[in-house]
Amino acid sequence: MTTGAAVMFGFGIVWLLLGLFRGRPSPRWLRTSLVAVGMALATSIAMLAMRAFKLPFDLVPPTPQQLAMNHEISRRFYIIFGLELAAIFVAVVVLNAIHYPDYILSGIALIVAVHFYPLAALFQAPLYYGTALVGSAVALFGFFMADAALRQKIVGLSFGLLLWATGAWIVFVGLTAAPKVGPNLRPM
Repeated sequence: MTTGAAVMFGFGIVWLLLGLFRGRPSPRWLRTSLVAVGMALATSIAMLAMRAFKLPFDLVPPTPQQLAMNHEISRRFYIIFGLELAAIFVAVVVLNAIHYPDYILSGIALIVAVHFYPLAALFQAPLYYGTALVGSAVALFGFFMADAALRQKIVGLSFGLLLWATGAWIVFVGLTAAPKVGPNLRPM
């Protein structure tokens, strides 16, 4: 959970920076608010990580079936990730070739959103279906915006906030579900 939240946080920063610095200038209050929210989310992720490190390690080694299942999940993840990167590359080349570079951010957002559908099934994380659905809507909305500067701003900020919201939900679930562990105590 910590890794998932951290990945959402990191990619959310990238999208937010694209939204802040592409297109129209961003007001100071927005930049300040995003820094404050980002610091709060980073602190929450760190708390989740510290709680995870306090959990006792399982002394029973994983079974061959568990190792095989973990290997298969990793293999499928990398296939999904590779297809996502290939699709992004193709989208950038095609949109540049047909002289629509202002739509690249919307195209990438749509590809990233769609990649959450197979990830939801792979990781058995229904939350990712919502991220995929909302992300797809943001991207498609961007394709229909005539103002390129406004499109960049809205798609970047919206997608970044969506990833942060997904990360925040992961942290919330992790912090509320993780067992409390005290010194020399077993988890409850």
